[in-house]
Amino acid sequence: MRHPNLGLLAALGLLWGCQEKLTSPADCPALCPGGQPQVIDEVITPIVGADSSFRGYVQPVAAAALLLSNGLRGFEERAIMRFPPRGDSVGVRDTLRSYTIDSVALGFTILARDTTLTGLQLLLYRLPPLIDSSTTYAQVDPAFIPENLITAVPVPDTLNSGAVRVLLQGSDLARIAIPPADSGVLALGVRLDAPLVTGVRLGASASGTGGAFLTYATLDVPDTGTARLRAFPLTATINSSVAPVQQADDTTLLAVGGAPSARTLLRFQLPPRIRDSATIVRATLELTPVAPITGLPTDPVRLRARGVLADLGAKSPVESGVVAADTLEPGHSGPVEIEIVRLMQQVWLSEATRPAALVLSLAPELEAASFSQPVFYSTRALDPGLWPRLRISYLLAFPFENP
Repeated sequence: MRHPNLGLLAALGLLWGCQEKLTSPADCPALCPGGQPQVIDEVITPIVGADSSFRGYVQPVAAAALLLSNGLRGFEERAIMRFPPRGDSVGVRDTLRSYTIDSVALGFTILARDTTLTGLQLLLYRLPPLIDSSTTYAQVDPAFIPENLITAVPVPDTLNSGAVRVLLQGSDLARIAIPPADSGVLALGVRLDAPLVTGVRLGASASGTGGAFLTYATLDVPDTGTARLRAFPLTATINSSVAPVQQADDTTLLAVGGAPSARTLLRFQLPPRIRDSATIVRATLELTPVAPITGLPTDPVRLRARGVLADLGAKSPVESGVVAADTLEPGHSGPVEIEIVRLMQQVWLSEATRPAALVLSLAPELEAASFSQPVFYSTRALDPGLWPRLRISYLLAFPFENP
């Protein structure tokens, strides 16, 4: 008699004999890729002659800081500022009433300075009230004379950054009195006095840290028999840095920063194998400085790289969400390296129509507001070893065998 489970056992045996051992890759070659993954290293240079600098993005009048120096870059830099009119009366109970000035305070914000130096002070001068965004160094230089010196504002040796303030009262008020012909407008010029050559980055209106002009006054109200104290705060509405030397560029080099600020556009031609099917593992932009990075000691700058959304030359719009950056210390002379792997992945390779181009600039708060202006070699340099280059590591699409 045949055992009733023999048929079932035979069927199970056939099925077991046909089962692939998925835990043993060598037993299922149709499901396994052929070959080994390889990381490919490649160096790509920008399109020769298509890397350029453009200047004029941020003007000194719109910068987030004012530059003061007593020769840090080989010439003196000064700050100028103008405050809105201060009225000669104030309304109380629908009546304009005069006031008596008790004291005046002038305040400024130190954003950065060489913290290793001591004995710094800001020298404040009266300027003509008609200064504006187009005022030049030559136009205001005649006003920086001892007769127009208002006061000196010491910078505490222990202050790295922060507010400095001076209070004028008594006989000192005459030096800051506003004559009727000036219609209540106060304009100031600021110079830096220091025992050694150095610089200071001073707060500006564009960053909300501009100069402050505060008047403390006593207001007489005869019908009440009382005197009221009032404060009239004003902040500079126009401020700028001025220098006797105009910014000059070498069109064969790549400049970033300065005033007005410059930016650099680099264009690359990515091979189809990278654009269409590569997985970027690492991407490093390498730049060679023409000279050591200049600037204010203890005040490094931030160099940024942003992908271009459309190549329109100097007016190319850039990606705001993906930013690659590197910090440059003054005195640095070696190659500058910026990791841009995310920029390549999320900007260049995200859409087929995106240009493989990027813009180099300083951080927004430093454009036209830093003593550093990095200058790099371009593809116009005679030695190709000095050219900008993009060093990338990537994986190609994994080749699967045909079944």
